[in-house]
Amino acid sequence: MIILLIIISFLIIISKFFDCYTTLVRITHYTQEKNLLARRLMKKYGIKQVIISIFIINLIIVGISLYLMLFIYNTLFWQIIYIIISLVISILQFAVSHTNHTRKLNIFTKWIMKFSLYK
Repeated sequence: MIILLIIISFLIIISKFFDCYTTLVRITHYTQEKNLLARRLMKKYGIKQVIISIFIINLIIVGISLYLMLFIYNTLFWQIIYIIISLVISILQFAVSHTNHTRKLNIFTKWIMKFSLYK
């Protein structure tokens, strides 16, 4: 189970890396960002700085989460919940990076765009 938790955590990091990388490559102006919060931060601090900061925050959150799964919430119940949530997050992040790369919405990004934060 420990190996699976590490692999799932690595999957989140990889998917976020591709999301950040494709965003960095494709965005030339902050107004192209669909996430309102990210757009405001990009306007204030710069596109590259915000994207790198988001990736670093992701690394920290995943590291803390993995630590908690291994040492604090190390019951099978919490580990399964972590794996399920991590898979969903990874799928969504891969879908966003795919949309960034192809510039075409897919089934997941169409669903994400329905939320008010993405206009």
